[in-house]
Amino acid sequence: MIDTTESPKYVRLEAFGMGPYAMKKIKICPRCGQIAKRTSLVCYACKKILTRKTLFDEYKMMHFCCPSCDIPLTLDTQYCPHCGRKVSFSSGEQ
Repeated sequence: MIDTTESPKYVRLEAFGMGPYAMKKIKICPRCGQIAKRTSLVCYACKKILTRKTLFDEYKMMHFCCPSCDIPLTLDTQYCPHCGRKVSFSSGEQ
């Protein structure tokens, strides 16, 4: 498995507030769209109770993920760019 903590790609993404590590640190309020910390229970802007899911969790629900390392992949991926495992998509799976 590739050590992404030292990967220049992830370091660059994190410097701009993006990437998987940044997405795992925040939640988005479904009512007002305010950004909140991962540990927040209530949106400070509109007082709506937040779910436990981070932005990364929400993103993963919309995409197919590698069965080995759980990184979101596109449907044309043959090998996971993160862990190198061969990926096969069955029909009807997203």
